[in-house]
Amino acid sequence: QLAEVKDTTDIAGVVTQKASLETGLAPGTPVIVGADDSGAEAISTGVFEVGDMMLQFGSSLYMIGLSSKIIKDRRIWSGGFIIPGVYSVQGGTNAAGTLTKWYRDHLFMDAAAEENDTGENAYQIMMRGIDDIPPGSDGLITLPYIAGERTPLNDPAAKGVLFGLSIQHTRAHMYRSALEAIGYTVAQHLAIFQENGVRINRVLAVGGGTKNPKWLHMISDITGCRIETTKVTIGASFGDAIMAAVGVGHIPNFKELKKIFQPGDVYEPDEKRHRQYRHYQEIFDRLYPSTKKLMHRV
Repeated sequence: QLAEVKDTTDIAGVVTQKASLETGLAPGTPVIVGADDSGAEAISTGVFEVGDMMLQFGSSLYMIGLSSKIIKDRRIWSGGFIIPGVYSVQGGTNAAGTLTKWYRDHLFMDAAAEENDTGENAYQIMMRGIDDIPPGSDGLITLPYIAGERTPLNDPAAKGVLFGLSIQHTRAHMYRSALEAIGYTVAQHLAIFQENGVRINRVLAVGGGTKNPKWLHMISDITGCRIETTKVTIGASFGDAIMAAVGVGHIPNFKELKKIFQPGDVYEPDEKRHRQYRHYQEIFDRLYPSTKKLMHRV
């Protein structure tokens, strides 16, 4: 046994004498229970209260919203959370950074080559011309399911789709459409949370996608939500560190922990663009159900 609890009021256990001999850790060293990577990342962004929600931009995009109760809806996941008395509603789209990487590797090889020559990030190069394309990518809609899909579809056989492709479209349209698709999936989850009585009041973004402000602006416009970032965006390792500080009593509780967070960039939705996106959101929402049977035959 690695740790023993000194008394019933302790949050942290301590390294036992026996464990000390076996591990080399000093007897009495505090030991606390950790968390999964996404839970720790949510803590690292300041997601502490009911109504808070994290958007975790990685190879996938993972969402954790905080609720006052467990939600029973087969389209999403729900359970306990790190903070006592708070529950989570969760979901994730399989391809976010994976999708942008696919574009870089297969359709923007010149951007990768330019990065090698100039040092400018390939993903920044890929954003050139994006602002010249209107919301909805001139009628081009992407289903981003190139690796199947988790929530809300829960369908490993789902496939990626480019819908509405015409002669006017360029690879910049295709890339913008892919970025917008991630926003549409976030909006789908927000709608499901709301259906179940979970009101999201604050959305915080973390991860590699926060380096692309235009993408965050798109997602803000699509969802109609204000998106915030924090000044420190290290991620899960930072979350682990500050949870340890709470666990050993260095910081008394999560309410006090909020005081250490400094705000970063903020993205406000544009109402006109939000109205434009509603039209394409409706098509996006209907596109998978309309093609599901055909996808499964491919």
